[in-house]
Amino acid sequence: MALIKSMVSSKNNNWETPWRFFNELNKEFNFTLDPCAKPETAKCEKYYTEETNGLDKDWSKDTVFMNPPYGGHTRDWIEKALDESRKGATVVCLIVSSSDRSYWHDFIFPYASEIRFIRGRIKFGDSKFTAPFASAIVIFERDNEGECEIVHYNKSINKRWGEEDKTTLNLKNGKVKA
Repeated sequence: MALIKSMVSSKNNNWETPWRFFNELNKEFNFTLDPCAKPETAKCEKYYTEETNGLDKDWSKDTVFMNPPYGGHTRDWIEKALDESRKGATVVCLIVSSSDRSYWHDFIFPYASEIRFIRGRIKFGDSKFTAPFASAIVIFERDNEGECEIVHYNKSINKRWGEEDKTTLNLKNGKVKA
């Protein structure tokens, strides 16, 4: 059990998004808010910290990049992302790809507009090693109507992604579209 625990534990639950990874997404979305930041790791001019608590703020007029603190409260952040998207925000979430977690079934599969599974593991912050977990990008958009595109990139995150590098599956209300 000690080996398994060491694979998913960390001295802290903050995993700073690499700038290169963020910049690729930012080209597509033009983010205006980072609700889960520290001043030294904020990816947007407008950001919230643990002290200012992004869960209590309104994001409805923003395009949000969210890399929530990992470790027990991801469900709260995913539910907030969905709620804010229903009010008008586009929220792009970088999260652990643990589709066995209940929040994936309660909020992501039925309501996300897109799920991008990332091939390879991200090297967060100034770490010498990649994360001990796989990651996914989950996108919530207003007026989604229960349609979700699931994308698997066939190239590593270390390569540029293009349309030819992905496999796509479309869902409607959590079921594969015919």
